[in-house]
Amino acid sequence: ASSRRMVRAAGGVAGVFLLAVTALWLTGEEAPAARTPSSSTGAGNKRSTAPQPAAGRPARTDHVPGAAFLDPSGAAALAYDAGDFQTSLARFQDAVTRNPNDAESLSNLGRVLVKLGRAEEALVHLQRATTLNPERWAYRFNYARALGVLGRWTEAVESYEQAQRLFPDDYVTAFNYGMALHKAGDDTAAVGQYSRAIELNPDDASFRAALANSYERLQDRAGAAAAYAEYLRLSPDSPDVDKVRARIAVLSGAPVPAPLAAEPKGGVE
Repeated sequence: ASSRRMVRAAGGVAGVFLLAVTALWLTGEEAPAARTPSSSTGAGNKRSTAPQPAAGRPARTDHVPGAAFLDPSGAAALAYDAGDFQTSLARFQDAVTRNPNDAESLSNLGRVLVKLGRAEEALVHLQRATTLNPERWAYRFNYARALGVLGRWTEAVESYEQAQRLFPDDYVTAFNYGMALHKAGDDTAAVGQYSRAIELNPDDASFRAALANSYERLQDRAGAAAAYAEYLRLSPDSPDVDKVRARIAVLSGAPVPAPLAAEPKGGVE
């Protein structure tokens, strides 16, 4: 069962973008249970979003036709897509207990644990999945994402690199890889990955914000200003429009708009 959330932004851009970008990266895109590179959407296409349960009430899989006849991993995937993560966790645990070498269930068990804020526990399952099937993109991606959630950026960079080797045309892999490089302190390489993500999905404004942040780290004021300008072009209704315009003015050496003259003039990092 496939459950993809579109990444709208990633951590690492503070000031103007800190809350919006960091939070969305940490809770956003993850590899689905049964997705392979050959089933990827093309560049610029949006990922599908899993159905959500009614507000305040988890979905009940026992009322889904046929759910009672699913094996544990199938029932777990159904519960995950319905937003019932506790049920999904229990059923993936059951599936792994029955078959400790079931790489798909191991990876999905790790996904659920990350979703529940238990990334440290997830690592052992995610790593074992990659050991059992080192050529499966989803396992590498999910393992890298859990490492990132834990702030283990150097290891995350290595795992995203391996994931990208398996699935070179996935914009989410490229973007998350760029974020890991940024967090690990390699903004030159991060710019390359952000540029790749933008090439594959040119309509996501938040990718430009992350790119601008890395350009600022590299003291490339012109590059940062251009990336911020593209952010505004793609997201003209953003609540941060005035602040971003002020930042562009600072980077370009132009006067800061009068209402925002008191805004901090340091970097947005």
